[in-house]
Amino acid sequence: MAALVATLALLAAHPLHTTLTQLTYRDADRSVEVMVRGFADDFRAALGEDVTDSAASAYVRSGVTIADRTGRPLPAAWCGLKRTGDVLWLCLRARAPLGPRGLRLRVALLFDRYADQINIVQASYDGRRAALLFTRGDALKPLP
Repeated sequence: MAALVATLALLAAHPLHTTLTQLTYRDADRSVEVMVRGFADDFRAALGEDVTDSAASAYVRSGVTIADRTGRPLPAAWCGLKRTGDVLWLCLRARAPLGPRGLRLRVALLFDRYADQINIVQASYDGRRAALLFTRGDALKPLP
């Protein structure tokens, strides 16, 4: 029992650092929407200030790259910040006129803050789902 209590105390002292990004292709306007979910306190720590719309926009744009098949970054428009309790939802949108297949993605958020940061991406397009995992040092990865 003492070992279990010690293990639980260790886990509580070392939280998991992760984001979940949902990438959805929107046929109507031939764009991809990237919605990042993360903990407000992690983003506050990374920004060194309260998470405002403009600060979040700048940080997410610097940490998320959406690129075409050749690796050329696509211009991403900020589509907002939503707070739900201690969770933030951060949104980017980019035109993808050739569709989602072959797009390349990199989610490097919070790597500058946490050595154990893991960023998970779930993509939905063409009736299928795919997942990507990013850790510190990862480059662009193609959507399958």
